[in-house]
Amino acid sequence: MKIKIKLLTALFACSAATALAMETQVVNENLILSGPVIQGDIDRFEQAVQTHPEIQVVVLRNSHGGHIQSGYTIGQRIRELGFSTVVSGYCVSSCSRMFLGGKERFFSDDYVLEGTYIGFHGHYGPDGRLNKEQVDRYGLFDWIVKYSDGKADPELVRRWISIERNNGMVAFLHPETKLFSGSERTFFCRGYERTRPLGCEAISADALKLGVITSLKIVRSPDR
Repeated sequence: MKIKIKLLTALFACSAATALAMETQVVNENLILSGPVIQGDIDRFEQAVQTHPEIQVVVLRNSHGGHIQSGYTIGQRIRELGFSTVVSGYCVSSCSRMFLGGKERFFSDDYVLEGTYIGFHGHYGPDGRLNKEQVDRYGLFDWIVKYSDGKADPELVRRWISIERNNGMVAFLHPETKLFSGSERTFFCRGYERTRPLGCEAISADALKLGVITSLKIVRSPDR
C-alpha cells in the first residue's frame, strides 16, 4: 500500500509540474509559448528548437511569467538564434524578458489591442515583496537596457525595477491602441489599483521609441 501511495504521489507531482509548464505548440515557423514559466522550460524550448529547425518566430501568449532564470536564459537564446518575438495577449515579468530577446519584436491582434500588453517589473520573494538583492544580482537594469537595443529610458527602468509589489508593473500597449481618452498607451501600476493596467497612472512612454518593440506592424499568429 505504501509503495502504491508513493507511486501515485510521484505521478501526481510529475503531472502537476507538466501542467504548470509553459505550453508549447509549433505552427509553421512559429513556436507558440503560453502560460506560466517554470524551471525546466529552457529544456523544453531547446528541444522544440532542435526538433523544428524551421522556427523563426516565438509567440508569447497570456503569461504572467514565473521562474526568473528561465526568462533570462530563453530571452538570451532567442536573441542568439535571431528569432523574432510576438506578444499575443499579455506577457509579464519573466515572459517580458523572453519577449525582449527577439531580434525583431511585434504586437499581434490575436486579442483586442486594449487587452494586449507587455508588463515589466522587478524580482520578488515568496511574500510578493520586492527582492532588491535579486534585482542587483541578476543585473536586471543593464539587461533591460541591452535587450532594448539601448533605447530604454534609464529613469523609467529604475522606477519599474523598484516597484514594491509583484502585481505592479509598467505595461506597454501598442502605441496605436484605440482607447476612450488620453494619448498615452503606457501605464505605471504600483499593484494596488482596482483595474490593471488601464486603471493605472498613464505615462508618456512609447513602446517603439523605448525599444520594447521594433516596429508598429501588427501581426496575426498562424493558429488564430
